[in-house]
Amino acid sequence: MPRILRAAATVALLLASVACDGPAPEAAPPAATPASPAELSAGPLRLPSGAPGDRCPTTAPQPWSGPGQATQVLGPGPVYPVADYFRDGAVLRLREDDRQPDGTYRKKVRWIATGYTGPVLLRVARIDAPGSAAASFAYTGGPRDGGHYAVLTNPDSDLPGTTTVGGPGCYAYQVDGTTFSLTIVFRAAPEGS
Repeated sequence: MPRILRAAATVALLLASVACDGPAPEAAPPAATPASPAELSAGPLRLPSGAPGDRCPTTAPQPWSGPGQATQVLGPGPVYPVADYFRDGAVLRLREDDRQPDGTYRKKVRWIATGYTGPVLLRVARIDAPGSAAASFAYTGGPRDGGHYAVLTNPDSDLPGTTTVGGPGCYAYQVDGTTFSLTIVFRAAPEGS
């Protein structure tokens, strides 16, 4: 018996050494990964347009009784700017204290999302004349596709944020998710006008 065990051990060692001396096995090609549900392709901006001096077709505020602290919101949702940061409907009041070194105005605008999880792309543009604009959420996401991209993981999200505009005028947000695309129009005006 010891001779049989010794022979079996020798054969096992020979097979192991032959396997180690051969070429390394090729790595299997990576499996195709399905597109993540968090992915969102940016469609084109589809904003209304107007001319300087035209009436700005602002979005009417609506009462809010959902989650989060707000008395009014703008738009049909499920992602809404809190209208409490606007005055006289949908007017973003520009104060001298809001002016940035580059001449733009940065204003706090909080957002609420309810009943939606997934990616959101927030973009904003001036629609009555050339001008700059930007919007972002403060603690989630980052710049992408000409706007601010974030993935919402909670169906009821409170989203602090800012909106920056080049000056007085008519502006529109476009908010895109996997199940919606909405436009919200607001006016920026100097405080006291």
